Amino acid sequence: MGLSSGAYGAIELKRELDRPPTDSELHAVSVQEIALRWRTRSAGEIFPATVDSGSGGTKELAVRVGIAPQASCSKALDAVIAKVAVADGCTTVLRATYLDKTQTLVTTVGVAVFPDEASVWKVSRVVWGNSASRGVRAVAFPGTLSARFRDAARQRFFMTNYANYLIFVSGGYADGRPKVRLDRPQLFMFGDQIAAQVGGRLQTYVDPCTVKGVVTC
Repeated sequence: MGLSSGAYGAIELKRELDRPPTDSELHAVSVQEIALRWRTRSAGEIFPATVDSGSGGTKELAVRVGIAPQASCSKALDAVIAKVAVADGCTTVLRATYLDKTQTLVTTVGVAVFPDEASVWKVSRVVWGNSASRGVRAVAFPGTLSARFRDAARQRFFMTNYANYLIFVSGGYADGRPKVRLDRPQLFMFGDQIAAQVGGRLQTYVDPCTVKGVVTC
């Protein structure tokens, strides 16, 4: 009797291991894969080397100057945002800096990583509801035309979101001039396009069952 029970149990175990994943299981691993994309994809895969117009042509809008080491949310974001972001589980911020095609405008793009979408929306409401909250801190790269870009030189801020990621943009002049009244804010809107392309890369689908670090399907 014991042998028969053991054999039956082994058969049932094999059936369980061999069966295809259920829809709910596939959804769970898909959510996990999205949450891990900042770890499973290289910085170069997240931040494009060049950014085009996004209209199907080849018009180049910006070139990546450099990618910064990942930083804590408290160091990479302005204080008002950092406080609420850390409280809601922000784990790290990935940043890269770009120059526009004229090489006179500079933008730092930051991807803040959160545990879930609910946390992202909580922080988003704080940013949208407080005009003084600002955004991602500037990253300058010595020896490049971005070398003078500092927090005080940031002229325009932008933010968008995807899943458990908040994407921030801070733009200014490459010569480092301090914040001035913007008569032509559209000058810096190329940063919005960078954010869109970074978000697009984070949205690129891959089979979660093939990603290392994701629970086996």
